[in-house]
Amino acid sequence: MDKNLISDTIFQLVQSYRHAIRAELQANDLGLNGMHVRCLAFIRQRDQCTANDIVQHFSRDKAQVARLVKEMIGNEWIVKSPNPEDKRSQFLSLTEQGILLSEQIDAAQQSIQTRMKQDLSDEELTVFTTVAQKFARNLSE
Repeated sequence: MDKNLISDTIFQLVQSYRHAIRAELQANDLGLNGMHVRCLAFIRQRDQCTANDIVQHFSRDKAQVARLVKEMIGNEWIVKSPNPEDKRSQFLSLTEQGILLSEQIDAAQQSIQTRMKQDLSDEELTVFTTVAQKFARNLSE
């Protein structure tokens, strides 16, 4: 087996997925990047989300998240509101535009997953998921 086969295959899969999602969403026209996509989905799934929640969940530094939040506010995808329990933090929530974009992202991801799963059996998908989770776990230990 080629010593770089696994790395090359993972890289190719990630690049293909990123390319497909960007094309499906016309991401360049929206000024949308991967972290925007992930954060919008994360904020949408939580009742009360703070920038610190994003820092913790994605293991990013505070400055990166602060810039990201500022961009998303500037794009009118999210808004801040006071956190009554902690005056130092603010809750982030999706605007109407952010909700619509988040729904577009969900639809695009479902469409791409359907394309990716073509010609694969349930058993092959289960094996792939199991192996990919093991790769991730091995790298995080």
